[in-house]
Order: sequence, then structure tokens, then C-alpha cells
Amino acid sequence: MSDTVKRFESFMTSNCYVVRPNIADQLCYIVDLPPDIEEVFEYVEKNNLSIAGVLLTHGHYDHTLGLNKYDDNNVFINLEDEFLARNPKDQFKNLLVGEDIDVDTFEGTLNSVDDITSNHLIVTSNPGHTKGSSSFVFTDIGSVFTGDFVFVEGIGRTDLYSGDSNEMKESINNIFMNFNSDFTVFPGHGISDSVKQILKYNRYLWDFIND
Repeated sequence: MSDTVKRFESFMTSNCYVVRPNIADQLCYIVDLPPDIEEVFEYVEKNNLSIAGVLLTHGHYDHTLGLNKYDDNNVFINLEDEFLARNPKDQFKNLLVGEDIDVDTFEGTLNSVDDITSNHLIVTSNPGHTKGSSSFVFTDIGSVFTGDFVFVEGIGRTDLYSGDSNEMKESINNIFMNFNSDFTVFPGHGISDSVKQILKYNRYLWDFIND
């Protein structure tokens, strides 16, 4: 992985990334906040980086449980997923029936991705996995952060709260198919690869691509 992107894998298998759109300065973005986020903050501090914003690809708990460990107000999410990000306990109830998991709601500031002001960054809305699923495209470094929208060898589930297979199909055809084929995809789980290679080898994706 290049100097511009540093990947951290959570015990929940979700990825967190530290992104430096311009290696000449000390600004960075953090993509997603899994619960075990401490190593990420240590890396930022050790390298004297300044966090320009935290970008949440969607509201599922394995990508947002670190919110209560982050103190600044520069967190951005598609607000269609605000309820999910603020209420992880409700997600656990659906997954672990009969078990009472003690997790806090998030009461801090969540800003809309529409309010991001950056020359380095394009935000796309790609519902399907969740209503508010977003991808973050850093054109200067040829990188796309897709969360659980598209993986190297699969796509995000559509059978969870606010997921929709028809919206997933539209997002794949109207959003993913229009990403620069040479850009690298950094997904919410697993390894990275180019858009071109994913389109070539990801059989799950083929089922959703229009003829």
C-alpha cells in the first residue's frame, strides 16, 4: 500500500483507512471508525498528522463504533444512515436475538457528506447495502473507498435494515461502472484492487450489471 493510504483491520474484520491526499502536507482523512480505533489515532499522532475529516461510508456498527472515542466535530456521513450510526444497540438486537449488548448511543455531531468542502474529494451516493451508503473518491491519488458497497470478491448484503437489491443494482450500474477503471478500490472489508480487475473477476458483480 502506498504512502498515501494506510490500512488498519479491526477485530470485526472491517477496515479503517488513513488517507493523505497530498503527501507533502500533514492533512489526512480517516475513513470509517471501527471500535478498536486506538491504533489509528496513535499512527496519526506519531506521524504528526492533522485530521481534516472522518468519512463514514455507512452507519453499520462495525464501521462506526469508534465514534465515541473521537472528540472533534468533523465527522461526515450520508444522513440517511444517521439513525444507524447513532444507535448501534438496535443493530445488535437484530443480529443477536435474546442477548443484551451494552453499547452506547452516539450523541455527538454528525455532519452531512454534502457539507464536505475539499478539492481532493468526490462523494458518491450508492444505496443498496444501506440507504445512506457512500463512496469517497480521491482523484489526485486514484483511490476509491467503497465501504460495504463493493468488495474485491463480492458486494454488500442487501437483506439488512434499509438495504435494497434494486437500489444496489442501480448503484453498481450508475456509480461503480463509472469509476475510473485504473483507480484502486479500498473496500470496507478485505483487500484492495483496481476497478478494472474487480469488474473482470468479481462474479457477484456480474449478476447486477446490465447487459
